[in-house]
Amino acid sequence: MKRYTALWVLLALCLASANVWGEEEVLRLPADKILRISQTMVEFEHHGWLPISADVKVFQYWEDEVTAIPLEAVKVGFEEVSACLFQGEVVRFDVYDPLYIRTMRVAISTDKFMSIEHGEISFSPTSKLYVEEKGTGRGFQADSGEEVRIFVRSGRLHAVDGQGTAWEFDQRLHVFADAEGMIQINSFQRGTGKTFYPRYRGRFELTASGEDSFLVINEVSLEDYLYQVVPSEMPHSWPLEALKAQAVAARTYAVAQAIYSRQGHLGFHVADSTNSQVYNNQPEAEKASLAIDETAGQILARGDGTIASTYFFSTSPGTVLADKKAWEDLSGLALEGNSPWFRWKCTFTGDELEKMFTLGEITDLQVAARDAAGRVTQLIVSGAKGEVCIEGELNIRRSLRPSSLKRVSDSAGPQALLPSALFFIEQERDASGALRSVTLYGGGSGHNLGMSQWGAKGMAEAGHDYLSILEKYYPESHLITHSEQLRY
Repeated sequence: MKRYTALWVLLALCLASANVWGEEEVLRLPADKILRISQTMVEFEHHGWLPISADVKVFQYWEDEVTAIPLEAVKVGFEEVSACLFQGEVVRFDVYDPLYIRTMRVAISTDKFMSIEHGEISFSPTSKLYVEEKGTGRGFQADSGEEVRIFVRSGRLHAVDGQGTAWEFDQRLHVFADAEGMIQINSFQRGTGKTFYPRYRGRFELTASGEDSFLVINEVSLEDYLYQVVPSEMPHSWPLEALKAQAVAARTYAVAQAIYSRQGHLGFHVADSTNSQVYNNQPEAEKASLAIDETAGQILARGDGTIASTYFFSTSPGTVLADKKAWEDLSGLALEGNSPWFRWKCTFTGDELEKMFTLGEITDLQVAARDAAGRVTQLIVSGAKGEVCIEGELNIRRSLRPSSLKRVSDSAGPQALLPSALFFIEQERDASGALRSVTLYGGGSGHNLGMSQWGAKGMAEAGHDYLSILEKYYPESHLITHSEQLRY
């Protein structure tokens, strides 16, 4: 009865709109799913691409209420959205979805998370696989053990089924398994240490993005998504309370990314790499799944009802590292769960620095600025050919790539980037004053914003529950369930 009431309200509103826009020119489209949306364009699953009027009106229908909402509240993945067109533009949206996130749309990266643009991909199911072209219903099935290969040629999707038959498609492809099945990707492996062929829940959506490339989006329920995030972000052998804190932080991060839709114009909420949070780089694990189940639906919100920022990182150094005495202080090691990254140091020779920077012989490295947390945010590198100022914590970490480093109790090999930007510099010069080497004394791992994962481990080992952990690292937030209406 409530839905019928809402429909009568919608009819009245559309008729009122017709009087404004000209009744004969208003076209109301059936409710459809949003695949991509920006301020100026929307792509529906069945209606295709449509321009959005600068004066668009948006209404949300839930229970017996009709509420005006901003365009930003219309999210990728919403399944029941009706549009009214006037002179070819969307002039109003009517949203029947509740304003909370039920599914995640994850951009799947290629091997080693190098790119979200694929040239080819291979799937196989654990039960039965279905490949179907959007709109036409054309496609085929594959049984367990069979492999399906998909690629793009001249902007069109091609597939080779499990029997070797070639298919060509004009439209987007959907790839999905039986209800209890999973889909395995065979064209790359994931994992640190022991590698594996990743298996995914939900369905895949494949869309040509160029003449020889396509996007692969995994659409999966929010909770199922977390089953493959939490063990990828935190070792599943760690205490359950730490894993529960990670589950809440990861769920909050995912909901925030879906709400703010920074990638909505590309059709996904998050990537599966460190550009968002790592997804399916470790197999699902029973203990991590338990942590997710025991915190089901819980996210963090600010006092004003908006979603909290739940960044997390590996290890905190405990104190601001300003000199060697501070670096040698290990009093906070236990609080960081005895992380090997609590303290580290690495040395760069003059030759190594010269190869890193195109400035000839390097003559000096100086910290020019730090932020409130003590992270280096400006680094000046001087050489025989000039000077460069590297700005930004992450850019500095990417510029200084140690070939090895010493940690609290061991050593580590080559690093793709500096563990953190919390460091100070000591220089060694020869008798003539020429720079021989630079040693960085650093602490922690990651960007040092939000929750320290090793710190959560230390707190859990000391007997704290996940609520205490969350309160420590996100003190201005409180728990709600993600099914509550959120403010935008």
